[in-house]
Amino acid sequence: MNKETIEIKFTDRSNVKSKLRKLQFDDYKTFQLTLNAFYIFTQIKKQPLSIISSIKSNKKIELFDHQILAALKVKNDFGGSAFLADEVGLGKTIEAGIILKEFLITGLAKSVLILTPPSLVYQWQDELLTKFSLDFIKQFDDDRFKDAGSHDLLIMSHSSAVFPNHKNLLKNRNWDVVIVDEAHSMKNSETKKHQLLKELPRKFTIFISATPIQNNLGELYNLIELLRPGIFGTLEQFKNKYTEDNQMRKLNTFFRDELQKILSQIIIRTTRQEVKKYIKFTDRIPYTKILTPSDNERKLYDEITEKVRENYTSGYSILHLMIIQRLISSSTDSSKIALYKMKQSKLISEDEYDHLYSLAKSIENDTKALELLKTIKEKTDSKFLIFTEFLSTQKYLLNFLEKNGFSVTIFNGKMNLIERNESVMRFKDNTKILISTSAGGEGQNFQFCNNVVNYDLPWNPMKVEQRVGRVHRIGQKNDVFIYNYVYKDTIDYYILELLYTKIKLFSMTLGDLDLLFEDITDEKSGLSLFKEYISSKNEIEAKNKFSALGENWNYKKEELNNAINKFNQEVFRNFKLSSLEKKIDWN
Repeated sequence: MNKETIEIKFTDRSNVKSKLRKLQFDDYKTFQLTLNAFYIFTQIKKQPLSIISSIKSNKKIELFDHQILAALKVKNDFGGSAFLADEVGLGKTIEAGIILKEFLITGLAKSVLILTPPSLVYQWQDELLTKFSLDFIKQFDDDRFKDAGSHDLLIMSHSSAVFPNHKNLLKNRNWDVVIVDEAHSMKNSETKKHQLLKELPRKFTIFISATPIQNNLGELYNLIELLRPGIFGTLEQFKNKYTEDNQMRKLNTFFRDELQKILSQIIIRTTRQEVKKYIKFTDRIPYTKILTPSDNERKLYDEITEKVRENYTSGYSILHLMIIQRLISSSTDSSKIALYKMKQSKLISEDEYDHLYSLAKSIENDTKALELLKTIKEKTDSKFLIFTEFLSTQKYLLNFLEKNGFSVTIFNGKMNLIERNESVMRFKDNTKILISTSAGGEGQNFQFCNNVVNYDLPWNPMKVEQRVGRVHRIGQKNDVFIYNYVYKDTIDYYILELLYTKIKLFSMTLGDLDLLFEDITDEKSGLSLFKEYISSKNEIEAKNKFSALGENWNYKKEELNNAINKFNQEVFRNFKLSSLEKKIDWN
């Protein structure tokens, strides 16, 4: 492909030149309007970003050079579409937000669709609202949502967007901008996700992923084909020219420079090494607390678990049983809720309920709570963000910690927006502890706190990152300490020790997790782990099952890491794709 063709592809977004050559205009008015639109766009793209001063005045956002320069490149050099592939932790979402705000303010865009993993829907909505004053509607837990075709500013999960009812509505309108977060999930051209994006009418496309290549260069081709259709020709032509083997795992070094030239007009990839002069990166330091429960705590857990196991083998509702197991793994107060559910559903008799409830009432304070209290007292000048899955446990911890003299506030999904904002402000100001449910903590950022407590453990690995990610992000000045509390020989113990610790989950980034547990849902993950545990005849069998599962996860992780590192070195290491390559005065 010659230089002139590349220039047309990158700058002539309205295909005016092609239409002129082929006389593809029905009337003079359409011709004139198209020429005017093309002229306006070419003039706008030569200007500096118009929104910088307004963004810089927002105290909730900290801008860095590489982010502004990336936005300038996309607008002025890339023709509005790009692959943002900065390494993890450099604020690719901020870069996309700057581009988006610029396009909306200057009139280049009116309708915007953001496709993201389910776990990031809340975060996108919150960041765009608080940092860019852009009020997007999301497809779930949003009373304003009508349908996928009725909103100009819409956030949807990848998995929801491919449902036929959503897909048809999305395809039946013209989108000005489509942003795809964790875009590596579109790498397989046979998937519904890839096909959806291929069919979406759109003017500009922004891909975001720190790991665009995982297995072979064919995946890179599939992603670039969605951004710049035809830039590499057919897959066979790309394979013959740029790769040296049938698996497309080796780059043809003879055409390396040509490939870099094309990719440098599509991909922006800035590294941590390049920005470490002005960004401080902190570590995640996990502390695992394997506790021995009191005799009554042990007895309560074991007796309820045995009743769950009996009903599991008799064919009772697995989902209902899993909820009970999760409740008894959280706290004594949530165990009381579990007992009530068991009595209501006739899993236990009245006598059994009275016996077990009496046992629960005899437990004055949870061993986990007493251990947590020790940790908080040791760090007198630090704030703590405590997560639990259940409102009953949240209430118990609130009372327990307040009785011990600490200032505490709560955050959960049942609170209205005003109550949530007030709670966050209290935590930012002079309250030492915030206790949050996972649902309540979505989309909130707490970089001023560097202690995260998993009082009970999510059974979905992605939810762990959601929790830790509330504090470990750009703007965090200190190392983040992650405290995990579990009782020995419980399901949480096996999940923590034999799965999460095995793959070093607490030091993994969201991008790494998304690769390892792509499209995993909370229910799917929980049911899988619950079945392994509750179907075990004894603790030895349970330990063996979880150990084998941990080995499998770890093997898969190592395979992914090796593949990604190899291709990053071969394709990106020597390519100049950073936004910092070209210094621009953006002030």
